[in-house]
Amino acid sequence: MARRHARLLALLVVGALGGVACRGTPPPAPADGPWGARSGPIVVTGDGRALWVVNPDADSVTRVDLVTREADAPLPVAAEPWSVAVGPDGRVVVTGRAAGALTVWHEGARRDLPIGAEPAGLVLSQDGRSAFVSLSAEGRVVRVDLDDGRVIAAAEVGEAPEALVAFAADDGATLVAVAHLRARPRAGATGPDDAREGWVTVLDADLRVLGELTLEPYDAGFANVLTGLAAHDGRLWVAHALNSPGPPLAFHRTVSAALSASSWPPGTASETRLHLNDPAFSTPVNGPRAVALTADGARAFLVLGGSDQLMGLDVRDPGAPRLLGFWPTGANPRGVALSADGRTAYVMNYLSRDVSVIDVSDPRHRRGGRRVPVAPETLSPDVWLGKRLFHHAADARMSTLGWIACASCHEGGGSDGTTWLTPEGPQQTMPLWALASTGPPFHAAATRDEVQDFHEDIERLMRGSGLLAGTAYPLLGTPNGGRSSALDALAEFVLHGFRVPGAPVARGADATAVARGRVVFANAGCAAC
Repeated sequence: MARRHARLLALLVVGALGGVACRGTPPPAPADGPWGARSGPIVVTGDGRALWVVNPDADSVTRVDLVTREADAPLPVAAEPWSVAVGPDGRVVVTGRAAGALTVWHEGARRDLPIGAEPAGLVLSQDGRSAFVSLSAEGRVVRVDLDDGRVIAAAEVGEAPEALVAFAADDGATLVAVAHLRARPRAGATGPDDAREGWVTVLDADLRVLGELTLEPYDAGFANVLTGLAAHDGRLWVAHALNSPGPPLAFHRTVSAALSASSWPPGTASETRLHLNDPAFSTPVNGPRAVALTADGARAFLVLGGSDQLMGLDVRDPGAPRLLGFWPTGANPRGVALSADGRTAYVMNYLSRDVSVIDVSDPRHRRGGRRVPVAPETLSPDVWLGKRLFHHAADARMSTLGWIACASCHEGGGSDGTTWLTPEGPQQTMPLWALASTGPPFHAAATRDEVQDFHEDIERLMRGSGLLAGTAYPLLGTPNGGRSSALDALAEFVLHGFRVPGAPVARGADATAVARGRVVFANAGCAAC
């Protein structure tokens, strides 16, 4: 491993991303161009010879040689890497979500640049000298000079900005779009299923807000949990969920999946509003995480995190997309990048710690392709199994026909911001952060005295066959803990597997006073609420 690490550093020194000789003729630049135009956990370099992928649980980033299809030793980066981009000069830039920092690897040297709370999405300027970053916990997008770490520009954009994409305006100017993870209240709503709306903010390169694109509610619910964003020819494509909180709640309509596209400026082309779980279109799928388009814009590939699949769509007629089919991936895929010719998809598989290399040139051949390991396992077996179950809609024990997963309402262990109208009354999705120190009781209705009691939700709401061999004991009664290793693993992950997001420090605040306040907050038990 030491030799492979040394080889990687040597490649970085001489510009591995742009100028190292490789066998064969390098392909042309991929659809995203030779600069980091799209946000995500995996990216193909401008020369098409390599890809980089983040390893969030291992605090590292890995380069995969696309000629040999072998991975180099991971490079350490700031904690919880979330997005990666590669500049034309070979520098590799990574958002460290837990660290509140950017890591820059360039010519064999690492620098960490403090940037703010929960940096998520990342795109580079065309010259690669600056980075646009969404700060999810601060409701801001910032532009950072990668040479000295200065914040060149900043914009307040509203709650939970996440995925970013850069695209060209009609006059050639660079624009930046950011998708907001959670839906916002919608004026003129007539009921709970259209009470909220998804939204995307569009800014210029100086981070002046130019306007917004609104994702109007579908018949199947309102757009929420916007996690994937891509751009092509003036159209912005968004992968997202649909929430339908109105009664009666049913597993096959509570949460579903969708892909939307709108033009910029608004109204200049037809919209795409594709309910992926419409039985007239496809089989049930779960967890749309990312979307990528071929260079000609004819095909879109959508990562389905809860279904362990890559979905192909013919979008030559954006108003009437056509299903091409599905390709199996590894566990819990989170990102996708395409080769320049659109014949190969590279999928980041978060929980199997590898990259799928999939031939998508012929939809009739839907094999999973080669899997390239990119990171060691860092979680204990119990926590890993619990995390896998939490995100895995395709496991029949968790959900009938793969419609819904725990993560469908609790992205990152948080809340989808939705109030569900249940037979017991309105219930807000509760964050799962720090449950070990704040409960029991658990649940919005305080009706669970152990995390294993959430088995009730698996059976009743998600319609899974369950993780217990027999009937679950009543809530607030005889413990269900210790009856199933899988259920206990899920409980272990829910109790201890989520990081509490970092809170933004007020700009201009006294750092010493903030530290004293944090101690008082902890000692007084404020976190109990």
